[in-house]
Amino acid sequence: MSALKRLSPLAIALAVSLIANALLVGLVLGDRLAPRSDHRGPPRGGGGDFTIARGIDQIVPEGERNEIRQAFRSAFMDSRERFQDKREARDALTEALAQTPYNKTAVDQAFERMRRTDTELTRSFQTVLSEQLSGLSDAQRAELVTWLEEVESRRQERRERRGHWDGNGRRESPDGPMRDRPSPPLER
Repeated sequence: MSALKRLSPLAIALAVSLIANALLVGLVLGDRLAPRSDHRGPPRGGGGDFTIARGIDQIVPEGERNEIRQAFRSAFMDSRERFQDKREARDALTEALAQTPYNKTAVDQAFERMRRTDTELTRSFQTVLSEQLSGLSDAQRAELVTWLEEVESRRQERRERRGHWDGNGRRESPDGPMRDRPSPPLER
């Protein structure tokens, strides 16, 4: 009789469990022992403002990056109350949507509060961004503009590869119409 036929289901389960636990321990230890950088990198996504912040981070000399990152970190920490307001505004919207019967006034007020907190957060971030931009030399600003144009060019290439919306709820690829999909949100 072969060795595999002699193994009981319990022995097989035990072996699989040991292997899974070893992998889990390896992942945890690897995460704990991996070298950490002193920052998580510049913000990603979030629109044009964050793209500009990433661009500044890319073009300034390494020695100046920590100072700029610290300015953005401080602005983020100073905005914690605004982020809390935004969470509360979203919660208020959820509560308003849950009301029966539907309360349009409460929903409109929640949306207004969300817009107001978004505006405050944007204003705060753009103030810090403007301060950081004012510290760039003419050559660095020109380099930033070139970097931003390259980013936008890559975005445009991706959009063209993926196709575009034809305005009638259909997505068109470079090779012809794609399946019906809902229209994307309107950009303002």
